[in-house]
Amino acid sequence: MSEVVKIKLKSIVPNKSQPRLDFYDETIESLAESIKENGLLQPISVRKQGNKYELIAGERRYRACLLLGYKEIDAIIYEKSDEESATLSLIENIQREDLNAIEQALAMQRIMKQENITQVKLAERLGYKQSTVANKLRLLQLPDYVKNAIGRGTISERHARALLKVPSDKLEEVFLTITNRNYTVAKAEEYIKSLLEKNKHSKGVSNNVQISINTIEQAYQMCKKSGIDGDFQVTDYQDRVKITIKIKK
Repeated sequence: MSEVVKIKLKSIVPNKSQPRLDFYDETIESLAESIKENGLLQPISVRKQGNKYELIAGERRYRACLLLGYKEIDAIIYEKSDEESATLSLIENIQREDLNAIEQALAMQRIMKQENITQVKLAERLGYKQSTVANKLRLLQLPDYVKNAIGRGTISERHARALLKVPSDKLEEVFLTITNRNYTVAKAEEYIKSLLEKNKHSKGVSNNVQISINTIEQAYQMCKKSGIDGDFQVTDYQDRVKITIKIKK
């Protein structure tokens, strides 16, 4: 195991590749109380940068110790390049910190781009299944209002994964229904499933009606080819379709 040393807090600078997007004061205060009561149970990770130390992982612990007025903090010093530091920061934060699903997905996306690696390779590094990585990355396809709701904790990752199945033209309506009614994951999944089945059934009926119209029109066209003069007209009402065929005597 790498050696744990004490370094001055004022000599630490943040990591520009920090994946966490939000730091909530209440959670930092809560962590500070825990550190004050129980001590720092896990050292932070840093690398030497001139006469400073750049954080690799442990920014919440670092901020909590600053809040407590500590002068020093336990740390493990790594020798890493810029790229290695950024990647290690992202990986350690995904594995150890309480990142929300969008922060995790963005971190994964960044690692894959920086390292030019596949989902399979990233999954191996993180100890995840490839499907887990794929599911998290798919969340980035959602519109900003859904991703922001995940970040705020308004909906969970499982809510969001269910929303991925909803057609884009219905997504906002379904999202608002789920959030306004405080649907559980199970209730949201049930609601979305019923909507999709209803939509599928509606499309099936519509297709069957169109097939019927086409069949009748083909019969009419055959009559015309045999020399029978007439007129074919289709009128579409909200609840029915009216087909009118007029044949001259």
